[in-house]
Amino acid sequence: MAYVKVKWRKDAPKKRELSASDYEKYLLKERGSDLAVNCNNCLEGQAIDQFAQMQTSFGQYEQRQNKSTNIAFEVIQSFSAEQSKSLKVKNVNDMGAELAKRYFPDHQFMVVTHSDTNKLHNHILVNPVNHTTGKRDITDKKKHLYNLRSISNEISLENGLSIIKESDRSKEMKLPQEVREMNRRGAKSRRMDLFQKANMARDFATSFDEYSSTLSMFQVRVAITDKNITYFYGDAKKGIRGNKLGKKYDKDGLISQFKQNDQKFAERPNLRRKIEDGITAFKNGERDALGVSGSSLLGRGTAQGTHGKDYNAFTKSDRRGDRTPTIADHKLYDSIIPTSEIKKARNSDIFAYCKQNKIKTTLDDKGQRVLKGREHIVINGSSWKNTKNKTVGSLIEFVAFKDDSSYLSAISKITGNTKLMLLEQHYGKVKRPYTSFYIPKEKQADINYATKKVSNFLRFSGIDSELSKDLFKLKKVQVDKKGSIWLFPESNGHSAIEFTPNKSNGYNSKNHGAFNSFFHSSKGSSKNVTVFTDPFSYMKSRGADSFDKNGRQSDVVLMGLNEHGLDLFLTKNPHVKSLDFANPERSGQKQDIFSFVNKMKKRYQGHSISVDTVSFGKIDRSHGHGLDIDF
Repeated sequence: MAYVKVKWRKDAPKKRELSASDYEKYLLKERGSDLAVNCNNCLEGQAIDQFAQMQTSFGQYEQRQNKSTNIAFEVIQSFSAEQSKSLKVKNVNDMGAELAKRYFPDHQFMVVTHSDTNKLHNHILVNPVNHTTGKRDITDKKKHLYNLRSISNEISLENGLSIIKESDRSKEMKLPQEVREMNRRGAKSRRMDLFQKANMARDFATSFDEYSSTLSMFQVRVAITDKNITYFYGDAKKGIRGNKLGKKYDKDGLISQFKQNDQKFAERPNLRRKIEDGITAFKNGERDALGVSGSSLLGRGTAQGTHGKDYNAFTKSDRRGDRTPTIADHKLYDSIIPTSEIKKARNSDIFAYCKQNKIKTTLDDKGQRVLKGREHIVINGSSWKNTKNKTVGSLIEFVAFKDDSSYLSAISKITGNTKLMLLEQHYGKVKRPYTSFYIPKEKQADINYATKKVSNFLRFSGIDSELSKDLFKLKKVQVDKKGSIWLFPESNGHSAIEFTPNKSNGYNSKNHGAFNSFFHSSKGSSKNVTVFTDPFSYMKSRGADSFDKNGRQSDVVLMGLNEHGLDLFLTKNPHVKSLDFANPERSGQKQDIFSFVNKMKKRYQGHSISVDTVSFGKIDRSHGHGLDIDF
């Protein structure tokens, strides 16, 4: 069993407490016993400094007079003395890292495991500012404590450990491991959107018919057979089997969830009636324009009888059609899911909502209605499509994104039915860790002006200005109308570096998002790859051949000391057996890179990948000022 408690770590604490920086040193000091450390998007021994740097870059770190700043959120996860005897330090560290990854997927964190007492325990330091949104979204200690204990219990059970107390389901949406990995690396995927919609449906459904009916309203079709369940996103012809998504989404996992939902709903038999009373569109059980009766919407206000219920039952799909089963009203008679309210919200006009809420839209060169500033979002009546990553949705997802809220909250706002929020009070709020809209690109300047700006920028940095053509061609750079230059990682619209001209004829840099992808890679067949930790040293070293597809060198270029980008590259190139890190030009970088190299040696040791450093011949520094960039 594991006990969890939380605490704030401040930059200038009162009384006898240590500052956050001193506390980090205390956690990492030698104790004469085993010590395990696991870092996410930060470096061991520099975590607090990097937390502060990131908070400053987002304007979230203010040193106020006579007041200290909560610079780190600490989670202490302690295992019982009895179970500590059979646990290894690494196992405990892995469970702490798993807890942080599940609950804080978009935050920097460091997990330190101590074994100097009879109870193995983790100290988890988390940056309270989200590195994707730039918001300080860790604020309420009590709320996080409840959720963390719930997830910690789940992890304990998954590892064959007992728990202190059987708790309610976590209020946070928990994705299978492969999807958490996709999210951690910044991947754009329709599968991510499918997962969060499936989670919305499974949170309230008590049968396959309710589950498939709800998903169909979110443009996810479900085909169910005696053995399998298959998901079809949008207009996709090829489906994904539930057992490929994870145990929670195959038939057995769903049946288990249906039973839990029935049990929880039985604890609140009057909940249906309270919600039903809030739906003013239904009067005396009359049918509305959507053709769904009031009674079939939410049942009769009494707990559903589950004795003898067949949880395996489902309505068969028409395999010759779109595979969506047509569910009869009587089969949704006792459903907790507010079917008609979802239909109303889903069928609402997005353009009318934008006009009412002063959200600007415009027409693109094809005559399509698009979001102004996000022209990749095409609006067509009650639906939208993201042309960048092919995700689709209705006004529900649109409002959920705009308000950073749950789907149920969005439905409540669109329909005006505030009683729907009673469901969240009882079942808990399902957060959406993935947003399909977010691509941080500003309005682009004229191409001639942009080309000139980038050429001057490269010359200033001591780089061949002709490479500007390659950067534009590969969509790695853009210039906005303010004259700022943006560099983007490969296949990732979730992060960028913005370079803004300053009064000293130089450039100020600002990071946007988390660099969970690499800047560039030259895919040779060699098992040995040279790693550059920033785009500028790479372009200086390789010169005109930097982006030559026929080049013989095998390189990967990171956006700073980013282990996730390296993970992504190695995942795509399993033939790689050795990594040679290019020595940095500036002496101030050397210690950081050598520390990073040593960390990578340990990281890939178990994967038969060797890690070393390599020096290049002297680079011509007769021109170019260099850029002091904090990645």
